[in-house]
Amino acid sequence: MAGEFGAFIDNKRKGRGVGGEDIKLKDIADAMGMTASYLSDIVKGRRNPPEMQVLEKIAVVLHLTSDEREEMFDLAGRERDTAAPDLPEYLMSSQLPHVRKALRRANEKNLGDDFWKKVLDDIGKEDKQ
Repeated sequence: MAGEFGAFIDNKRKGRGVGGEDIKLKDIADAMGMTASYLSDIVKGRRNPPEMQVLEKIAVVLHLTSDEREEMFDLAGRERDTAAPDLPEYLMSSQLPHVRKALRRANEKNLGDDFWKKVLDDIGKEDKQ
């Protein structure tokens, strides 16, 4: 049975090809530099989602929007039981020790999504200034 990541890939390939046709698994696999059977195993949940570089290739082939790319990264991370693959480099940057401190404090205080929504809104306000 397909995991959430595989179901996402399978869903996003539908109707996104030339003329509204489905994108074939083989076309995605070719872009990944892997076999169609390997990709099929990923889609069916028999293998973990691929690494970041390969996910980027999938995003291009499937014509994913920015939000869809982020969702794909989140699903890949969850299925691998780790952080989304686009985040570790930022999170672990030696230039950003406060990121890790903030996350730890938020975790200790059991802050929920409402808190992070406010943070995101504040970040969005800075973009508009």
